[in-house]
Amino acid sequence: MLVNPPQFTRYPQPPLGLALLAAILEEKGYATSVLDANALNLRPEDIVSLVAGADIVGITAMTPTVTAALEIARLLKRAVPGRTIVMGGAHATLLPEETLKSAPEIDFIVRGEGDVTIIDLLDALEHKRPLRDVPGISYRMDGGIVHTAGRAMLPDMDSLPFAAYHRLPLARYRPHPPHGRSMPFAAVVTSRGCPYRCAYCSKPVFGKKFRAQGAGRVVAELGYLKDRFKVKEIAFYDDSFTLDKKRVHEIAEGILSAGLKLAWTCETRVNLVDRDLLRHMKQAGCYAVAYGIESASSEIIKTLCKDTTLEQVEAAVAASREAGLQVVGYFMLGSPGETAGTIRQTIDLARKLKVDFAQFSLTTPFPGTELYEIYMKDRGEDVPWDSFVYAGTDNPATPVFESGGLDRQALEYWLRRAYRDFYLRPAYIWQRLMRTRSLADIKMDFKGLGMLLKSTR
Repeated sequence: MLVNPPQFTRYPQPPLGLALLAAILEEKGYATSVLDANALNLRPEDIVSLVAGADIVGITAMTPTVTAALEIARLLKRAVPGRTIVMGGAHATLLPEETLKSAPEIDFIVRGEGDVTIIDLLDALEHKRPLRDVPGISYRMDGGIVHTAGRAMLPDMDSLPFAAYHRLPLARYRPHPPHGRSMPFAAVVTSRGCPYRCAYCSKPVFGKKFRAQGAGRVVAELGYLKDRFKVKEIAFYDDSFTLDKKRVHEIAEGILSAGLKLAWTCETRVNLVDRDLLRHMKQAGCYAVAYGIESASSEIIKTLCKDTTLEQVEAAVAASREAGLQVVGYFMLGSPGETAGTIRQTIDLARKLKVDFAQFSLTTPFPGTELYEIYMKDRGEDVPWDSFVYAGTDNPATPVFESGGLDRQALEYWLRRAYRDFYLRPAYIWQRLMRTRSLADIKMDFKGLGMLLKSTR
């Protein structure tokens, strides 16, 4: 049984990592199921009876969900002491020793990409082979903790099976506005690794080397989703979908050649697009592109190691709108060096760019990032892991850290004000009316309005 811990978000997303592991395990003949406690709104105590028949339980965890994941491990071990519990994901990869010390109920940690490691681990357990020969795991032995050698990154992304979507409660996933123009909806990840050095991003699982599935492999999976699950919309959740422009051109051409009538969106960087690419994407069904713009302050952008310029931002947004694509702008408030003045500049930039949707979030320095080291330098406070919650429209959580002259109360105020100042103005309402082309657009606008009203209270 593979378990995704609860996060109680209003817009649960499919745990694609677990779905892929389930497909790999099924290929090797293991009876496998996935329990998405997040989509099903299950509490840790609800999970015990649902995994009663599982000999081995794998739990994934990011830092915001690790506390729930550890509680699940404790409850499952208490119910069946002989059960093997394995944990993977970004948090366990970054802090394997701390995670094992905090939860004696966890037997093994799978570090990094688990595609091959989980099979090797199960094989070693089944045939009683030396665990030290399994790269990429951490476990206890003789009163200490053993970390085996790291495993090389998977070089051939095309070798991966289609994710086991049939193991997921697809009807429970709700796309976050502005996604969700067409339903049913599915998400895919077609590449791993990012060569850029943004200070707020850690690369514990997939690393810096960019590896991607070929266009044919991508189009085949899209066709599978459409034919088997009647999917009408796809969200590409690659970190930088257009990093290899030639590949994206080939994907767009493949979608058109196969006659796949799919609406889709993607996320990328402002320095990785051009007019021809955006037009081709639009022809192939793309209707929106999301860019990480972050801040209007060049000093903050420099601190964040974003390696983009305001000129590139303006050019990418203009080219996207010219191609007929809607633009989602991601902005971060509360970065090192932030002031009320720089936040005001960022809000003004979002308005000036006329992005279709602005998502403002509070800067969260996750463990393992350069930003975390900046925040934690000379600090005495110990921050609980479950405080690291992505704070944005969907989850307006309390800021993890204060930022210079902006205390937590001020940051909460500016997050609410950013949404009010961007969305609640006649110019924006008129802009949305002029960009509305279908009933789906109207539904999406009302869904977004509901989110806005909740985030500005």
